[in-house]
Amino acid sequence: MSNAGFVAAGLYGLARIFRDGLFDNSPDRVPYIVFFAGAALVGLGSGYYHWAPSNERLFWDRLPMTIAFMSFFAAVIADRIHRRVGLVWLLPILLFAGAFSLIYWQRTEAAGAGDLRFYGMVQFFPLAAIPVIFWLFRDYRYTEGKPLLLAIGWYVGSKIMEHFDLLLLGLSGGTVSGHSLKHMAAAVAVFWVLRMLNDAQNS
Repeated sequence: MSNAGFVAAGLYGLARIFRDGLFDNSPDRVPYIVFFAGAALVGLGSGYYHWAPSNERLFWDRLPMTIAFMSFFAAVIADRIHRRVGLVWLLPILLFAGAFSLIYWQRTEAAGAGDLRFYGMVQFFPLAAIPVIFWLFRDYRYTEGKPLLLAIGWYVGSKIMEHFDLLLLGLSGGTVSGHSLKHMAAAVAVFWVLRMLNDAQNS
């Protein structure tokens, strides 16, 4: 149930793009369509995995995450560095890299030594690179700093909650775990991305 926020945030973001014309049919909307679709699928994939955890199901938990991470990274590059490179070249390359990181993990897991280094890079490299991109490339149309940094902050907070999973479960008297709070905090990060886009439209 803690994954419901992902589905809500993802579907609401897609509704704003398609129903409300958030981008006025600009090609700039493409990575955000992929991002919000990925966020909605995170909720479904994570729910599918947590219902009956297994390595086979874990693949479908992690795949939508790579879609969300990589599409958002491409969106930032397109807005801050080079529009065509981000939209036409890097978006498909990054999506492939995200999927490959999980295929590689699955193959190495089957061999008895699951290697998550590439998946870790897919997840954490954008978090480190985006603030640097903000600092080096100041011109933008969509990626306004404050809401986007708040989105990153909520996601970092979600990882901290995940790390203290059992501690938070104990502090809540067994009511909610850190992992469940992680899902909720990460969903808030998706809503902050939508807030960023809404502010850009109204500016």
